[in-house]
Amino acid sequence: MKSNNLTLRAALLLFLSLAVLLLSSCGDNAAVKDSPSGDNPASGTESRTEPVSTPLSLISTAADITEIIDGLGRSGELVLCDIYSMGIGSVSDEVCTMDYLSPDIEAIAALEPDFVFVSSSSTDGTTDPYSALRELGLEVIYIETARSIEDIKSNINTVAEAIGETEKASELNASIDQAVQDAKDRASGKEPVSVYFEISAAPWLYSFGQGTYLDEIITLCGGTNIYSDSDGWLSNTEESVLLANPSVIITNVSYEGYDYTEILSRPGWEVVDAVKSSRVYSVDTNSSSRGSQNIVKAINEISTILCGDAD
Repeated sequence: MKSNNLTLRAALLLFLSLAVLLLSSCGDNAAVKDSPSGDNPASGTESRTEPVSTPLSLISTAADITEIIDGLGRSGELVLCDIYSMGIGSVSDEVCTMDYLSPDIEAIAALEPDFVFVSSSSTDGTTDPYSALRELGLEVIYIETARSIEDIKSNINTVAEAIGETEKASELNASIDQAVQDAKDRASGKEPVSVYFEISAAPWLYSFGQGTYLDEIITLCGGTNIYSDSDGWLSNTEESVLLANPSVIITNVSYEGYDYTEILSRPGWEVVDAVKSSRVYSVDTNSSSRGSQNIVKAINEISTILCGDAD
């Protein structure tokens, strides 16, 4: 989330907020075209054969969606984004003012956007703060929170189809496929290593199990997630980490004043193999916590760590 000079308290809130949003996603794991009420607000997502008139006026309610739009080369057409989109690619900081949990519907409508791309995590499955926009005739396209690499590719395609960038989407998805294949090739024939991946530091530990793209990445890169028997995003304990005794610890925690090497000096953790061998690593926060084409960077970093090239 690029360094936002977060305090420890702010960082905690951010990670917990992320977890709540990911847990709240529903339906199948592809791009969502249906609203919580079951009708279809995404009439602009069918495959297009004609070029889309440009420039468009676009709104993104989540950083992963903003990254996709930027990757498709259309960030200059964003007129409003959520605050966590600040600093993404060529996106203007001036448009990153939106609180996606409490959107100003009147302000959004006044911008007369061609498309409003909404993260499915913005609704709880029963109420939808963006339904008023659809009633006004605006194109609201719901994007499911990605649980897998294929979900990420599907979301890229959905956004691209709406704005007429399917060729560029194919390029982005091909780069993801290549990163996946490269990681698999590097891991081929090597003994899997046990991995603990930390997304919120002590004392508020947070990690994940199966059904998440980070668990998938660990596996294809030659690792075994110590929480692979659990589902989704989870609040874990120090005791469970010590019991699992991972060979490698990876963290993407990043905020002002935090030094990930504190893991090496946590009381009681000196018995963990990863700590004893100093195999504790930090990976890029943004690329490992947002479901966009930038996941390629996270795949490459995790592959380098688990294949023994990071030391």
